Amino acid sequence: MKIPSCYASGYEAARARDPRLAEAYIRHTTIGDPLADKVVDGLAAHVPPEQVHYVIGRALDRHDRLPDDAPASLRDLIADASVVPEWFDRSLAMAATRAFFRNAESVLSALAMAAIVEGFSTLISKSFRIRSRIVTNGIRRLKQNMLQLVEQFMPGGLEPGGDGWKLSLRIRLVHAQSRKLIRETSDEWDPEVYGTPLSVAHMLLGAAAFSARLMHHTDRIGGDFSPREREAYVHVWRWTGLVMGIPASIMFHDEASAQRTFEIGALCEPPPDEDAIIMANSIINSAPLVLGFTNPAERRAEARVFYRVSRELIGDDLANRLNYPAAGTLPLLPLLRLKQRAFRMASHMPILRGYVKRRAFTTVLDASNLNRLDHSYSLPTALLDDESRAW
Repeated sequence: MKIPSCYASGYEAARARDPRLAEAYIRHTTIGDPLADKVVDGLAAHVPPEQVHYVIGRALDRHDRLPDDAPASLRDLIADASVVPEWFDRSLAMAATRAFFRNAESVLSALAMAAIVEGFSTLISKSFRIRSRIVTNGIRRLKQNMLQLVEQFMPGGLEPGGDGWKLSLRIRLVHAQSRKLIRETSDEWDPEVYGTPLSVAHMLLGAAAFSARLMHHTDRIGGDFSPREREAYVHVWRWTGLVMGIPASIMFHDEASAQRTFEIGALCEPPPDEDAIIMANSIINSAPLVLGFTNPAERRAEARVFYRVSRELIGDDLANRLNYPAAGTLPLLPLLRLKQRAFRMASHMPILRGYVKRRAFTTVLDASNLNRLDHSYSLPTALLDDESRAW
């Protein structure tokens, strides 16, 4: 097994904890996504950039009766992603849907202030910083993450042809295109040191962060997922991970294994560097704007609150490594939990039940609104995001 040099120290520590999982994680740091990589190579060779949206969009809209002129590589990708695994339980997925929308505010807060930050504390931050995706488009990137959560938990969202399924495939192709651009045009990425950009290992770590770790942080913020609903949430993410190109052989299967995957994967990763600092702080400073705080003074005040809550969630050690501001004098998590408890109590009062439910749903819609009616299936055309065609 070829170990990229930046992972050597972390791999030894992780192997002492879980040899099998550590080896599987490191092995996949040098693997991309063969099916999606073949699609973007073919599109680059045969389809003008301005027609990529049409070609991909038409194929996804007609996934069960693909156009005759759809590229063979795209056919293979869609066919692979259209096979719903036998273990997928639709009744369990519906339980996750109900719990997600009941806890929408807690889930999205945990996503923005902890799960994404922990994800970007790894080497995956380098891929995004090289492309300047977060630095110049932090708000849009955060909204896209929230949109994916919303769409995959909509009833039927992950069924082949559903909006969550389409969006997951779109993200998969964007990752493949970004991988291609970094490999071919960046002089910063050294495969001997870093492995493959946006590798399968990083996709697995991201799925674990957005499932088990997100459940952990949501619970601390004040969410009320039952044990069955927590497993249901991870169950949906298990299927999402397969749609996004993670091999079934390394995919987690429940909350405990997802948590273990994150712990061992994070242990394999090199310590947070300047790229991680840039990405994590960009996310925290973008979050108030996503929630509608556009006044500069209000946005700065909210960012200070977000930093304090994020520090409490991810811990002082990681927060200090990411150059967070100093900790506040009073913890804020107890206040957040009290707020969530108050909303739950209000939801049981007939006079307030309708308002609370509408508020939760509009919070989700506002946070994930990209100000466009349809997904764009265009792909980035340049390494630096501000030099690319709109996508």
